[in-house]
Amino acid sequence: MDAPTPDLSRIIRVSRDAAAELSHQEFARRVRAGDVERLRRGVGRPAPVPLALVDRFDRPAERRSRYLDLVAAVAETRRSQVVFAGRSAAAIWNLATVAAWPSFVEILEPRGSARRSKRGIVVHRTAFEADDIVPWGEHYVTSPARTIADLARSGDFVAAVVALDHALSRRANDALRMTKEDVSEVLDRTGSSRGLARARAAVEFADGRADSVGESLSRIDIFQLGFELPELQVRHPHPGGFYDADFKWPGTSRRPPTIGEFDGVMKYLDERYRNGTDVGQVLVAEKFREDFLRGEGNGFLRWGWEEARKPVPLLRPKLLRAGIRIVRRPLI
Repeated sequence: MDAPTPDLSRIIRVSRDAAAELSHQEFARRVRAGDVERLRRGVGRPAPVPLALVDRFDRPAERRSRYLDLVAAVAETRRSQVVFAGRSAAAIWNLATVAAWPSFVEILEPRGSARRSKRGIVVHRTAFEADDIVPWGEHYVTSPARTIADLARSGDFVAAVVALDHALSRRANDALRMTKEDVSEVLDRTGSSRGLARARAAVEFADGRADSVGESLSRIDIFQLGFELPELQVRHPHPGGFYDADFKWPGTSRRPPTIGEFDGVMKYLDERYRNGTDVGQVLVAEKFREDFLRGEGNGFLRWGWEEARKPVPLLRPKLLRAGIRIVRRPLI
């Protein structure tokens, strides 16, 4: 398994920038002038444009790229090899996430290590094996399975499920592709009970049929709000092929089967997702799709990122109006 190659294209380092003859004094002058953003002592990058000026569809990738600059800056200033872990490893592997990237870098150390967390570096001292790490440039990064296991153990249910949904899905590249058993095996051999029950619950809940980050977050919302869980990607044949419904709840004596759709705006507004199709054609095709599914006798509801990110005030009443039952005690 090969980790992605570190991207140092935006890194400016005083001691290694001999070609540009960048002294500490010149580096400091460029920082004061606003031409360079300092990331670590003696390490920076060209001052990035404000995120507000970045195309909104490119902002998630740009945020990750900026965080990876911070990880690379830490790598450039370490005198000995380190293992990048946690959310830093998730960024390196480009695992799906819905959270903002942190302002610190996470590294993994053996239990007996004397290294301590300080100055923007969080150290996790815990047992790991050779199979848990992969070379990354001059350093190491936790394997995808170990990375997800660590996210799950940290108690971040959302981060762990979203990342594992991605790794289990058809969206995953060869380096990320894994099974639930791969993550469970890592959890079982770490030799610690800390966070183990919560981690196993996250692994059990993950489902590779979730076809996007928005669908993963929505399914977590539905669970944490206490609603009955729907089936995912239910296939509905039609004369020209088939339609896959993101979510489908079975009917009851008081309610027809109900289809739920997470509707991100990217498939309508970002031409890269439309594959050259005119936005009007996309909207018409989606209208025909909804009419067909309703014509089968299904109820139909849609929601987007705003509802998924604010499930209690926005998604909950929408599901209640559609007749979806609450079957367990809500967690949020």
